[in-house]
This record gives sequence, structure tokens and C-alpha cells, in this order.
Amino acid sequence: MHFRRTSRTGCWIGTALLLCLMLPGVAHATALAPFIDLQEKGLTVSVAGVGTMGWNGSPRNLNLNVGGTVRFALLYWAGRQRPCEESSPGVCITPVGIYRDQQILFDGNAITGTLIGTESQPVSGGGPILNVGYYADVTSIVAGKGTGPQTFTFADGNLSSNLWRLDGAGLVVAYTDASNTSWYRVIVWDGLDLAFGPDPTPGPTRVTDPANINHGINLSDRDGDLWLLMGDGTADRPDDVTISNNATLFNVLDGTDGPQWDTEHQPLHVPAGVGTTTVQVNSAPNNQNPDSLLWEVVAIRLPALDVAPAHCPVKFVTGPPKQAIVTIQDVGTGLASVVVTKSENSDTPVPPFTFGTTDPLVVTSTKIDQTKSSRVEMIVTDLAGNRAVCDPIQTTLTDADQHPQQGQSENEKDGSQTFQEVPHQENQVSIVNGSPGLKSVTVVVNGVKFKTENLRDGAKVTLDISSALHYGDKNVVTLKGKGRDGSAEIFVWDGNGQL
Repeated sequence: MHFRRTSRTGCWIGTALLLCLMLPGVAHATALAPFIDLQEKGLTVSVAGVGTMGWNGSPRNLNLNVGGTVRFALLYWAGRQRPCEESSPGVCITPVGIYRDQQILFDGNAITGTLIGTESQPVSGGGPILNVGYYADVTSIVAGKGTGPQTFTFADGNLSSNLWRLDGAGLVVAYTDASNTSWYRVIVWDGLDLAFGPDPTPGPTRVTDPANINHGINLSDRDGDLWLLMGDGTADRPDDVTISNNATLFNVLDGTDGPQWDTEHQPLHVPAGVGTTTVQVNSAPNNQNPDSLLWEVVAIRLPALDVAPAHCPVKFVTGPPKQAIVTIQDVGTGLASVVVTKSENSDTPVPPFTFGTTDPLVVTSTKIDQTKSSRVEMIVTDLAGNRAVCDPIQTTLTDADQHPQQGQSENEKDGSQTFQEVPHQENQVSIVNGSPGLKSVTVVVNGVKFKTENLRDGAKVTLDISSALHYGDKNVVTLKGKGRDGSAEIFVWDGNGQL
């Protein structure tokens, strides 16, 4: 699962902040951007919303079903401040620190949300408006309540610091349905993007930026789900939502969850061979006094018909020159890209290939300095969006008690070598002992020791280090050798291939 959360405000620090202050009337939007991308068996989404227009801060209920183990739970709320605090006439000050309605109570728990977007309207009948969107990760709270139909309360956490208008709140929960053996991909984009077609200020206040959601292709049609979390929509004013390869939705943003708040759920169709769905909400037509819209979230769930990433078995050649020959192949939707992200002490050219090919692609990485370690990392993506990390490490290990070679420090000598950011897929350490060889090799993985002793010259030993690896690519592997004047070839890899 991929989470990202960065500071995304309407006016940026440094030069861009000066630009904000120097150009009164410029409206800054925070377009929706990718936040979560998760693909798992039985992955299901449940969404609830509640309007808060005109409330007194007392608890409002969010009702949904939690049908299994919670994978994530995201709480969103959005509103408007009119008039905003101004740095100069018509220029709203971007909030710093805790802003209005940022502090809430979720099921009795005090939470200070993260500001994920702003957009200002320099001109309105009641003064300039600052539109704001907040988010909070409430996974632990939702998971702690258990499964089945659940009610969560949303209440004001600071009655003395309120927006002119808080539109509502929405809760997005993903869980694993153990009874569903099919695979699904869930993608969430968020931000705060305003659209009001007849806004007095031309530019971004009148339109939203489209969300071009890259979900990867499959070789057959798929039917899934789409959700929108939106503020400010009313039933008596028009709007539309365009979705590529689907019919346009007219006037569905009508205060579903209460006045001026919608958590809209719609079916989504993706034709075979289509890898991106574009979603855009529109305040239109202008001549009919269209809805003002505060767009905070778009989420999709699609069946994942190709869930297998490419294979990349490696063959190590002891040389000289020493080489790692990687054979890359995806027999599902085919190869989309092969990107070399590391090539340390190696020359690693990627030969040209046909986009979408299911044929093998051979990439040969040749060690440059034969006496030093080499490492290659390639990110292989198929057309369905599955990613494989091919990251073989090849090194020569000597005695840890030897003196450093010329130009090396005590910590750099060949007898003790540390590799950072090792992916969890590289869960095997293979030792090919030399002649003369080492007497023992110790492998330390995230602080956990694995050791081989009494090694014979020419021996081949493989250690399974998977029990000490963390999911992802933040693992640290240290190799230590013992045995004066001996050496061994060490390979950190996934064990798929041959030595």
C-alpha cells in the first residue's frame, strides 16, 4: 500500500509565496492527487457521509458496514471561510498552524486534521473566500470498533474556532472481505479543488483539474465502483461529472448526506485495453446558476484480473568480467517499462523492446571494477500496473580482520559490507566460498543475525533471511566474513535463477 502526504497549500513557501503576495486576485487551487494505491484479494470499500451545514457542533453520525479486517480508514471534511483573513485586499492568507474547524472529535477522540488543500476566491458578495479541506487517518479507531454495521460520530472539537460554513464530513474505509477470493485494486486521490462556473475571477476558481487515474489495463472489460466526496452541491442548481468511457452524470451532487454535502457512489466501466480513467467535476452550465463545488476525494475500486508482476530470474557469471544476466518476462498484459534505478559499479543497458511484449527481455549488467561490490536495481512495470523490483547484489567478501585496502577506511574494508534499502523480495543470501575461502560468514538483517560456520573451500550455502525482512525496501543487510586471506562471492537476491 502506498501512502503519500505532503504539505499542499494554496500559496507555497519561498519564491511562490512572494508571488502570492504580489499578485492580488490570483486564486490558487490544490488539485486532487494520488494518495493510496492498494491491490489485494477481497479488498472492499465502504463510504459514509454527513452534512454539517448550520450545525451547532453536536455529534453527527457516520454509518457504514465494516465487513472484515480494516486496511485503511480516512476521514475528510471541508468548508469555507468568508471573509477570509487577508494579507492584502482580495488575497487570503494560507493557514499556518491550527485553523478553523481543523480540530474535531471523531467517535469521541480528539483529532487535529491535516490541511490537504486550499483554494481562494478573491471576490464574492460577502468578501474573499478561503475554501479548505482536511483529512485524518482514523484506521486504528475504526479497526478497534470491530466488524459489522458501525456508527461513528463526528463533532466539533473547538467551538471557539469555526469556519463561516462547514459543509460536511466523509469516511472512506477499505477492508478485506475474507469470503471474496477475487483481487481488487483501490485507488484514492484527494485534495481540495473548487469549481464555480460564474465566479467573478477567471481561472482556476471556475473549473477543477481532471483526475487522470492510472489503474493499468486488462485484456477484458471490467466493471467497478467510483466514489466522490464533495461539498457545496445543492439539488436546485445544475452540475455534471464527466468520466471517460462512461456516461456523464448530471445533477447528482445534490446534498445527498445533508445540505451541501455528497458522498456519491456510481458504477464505473473500464473497457479492455484502457489504462487510465479521467474524472472531472464541472460547475455548468454557467447561464443556469450552476452549483459551487468543493471537490475533496475521488476513489475507485476495480477487479484486478492480472495481479502477477513480471518475473526477473538472474544468472550470475563469475567471469571475468563478472555479470548479472537478468531475464525479464511478463506473460499477462506484457511489459510497459523497465527502469534502472541503481547501477552501482555496473554497466546496465536496457535493450529496446516492444511496448506490451510478453517475450523475454534479457538485460546484462557487467561489473566495472571486478574487485568491488556491484548492485543493480530495476523497476519493472507491466501494463496492468503491477511492479516488480529486480535488485540482485553481487560482492566479494573477505576477512573482517584484514587491513583496509588502499583508499579504504576501517568501515569500508571488504570484510564488512552494509547494503541499505534492500527490498523484501531479495530474501536469499547465497555464499560461494573461494579457495582459499572464508571460515564463516555472518549476515545481519535489520539487527537479526544469521551465521554459517566451518565453511569448506568451494562450498555453496544459501541462507533464507525472509524472517528478518520488513515489507518494502527499507531493509539493511550487513555481511561479515572471517578467515584470513580467504574470500567468498556473496549474492543477495530472490533465489530465482542460477549461480
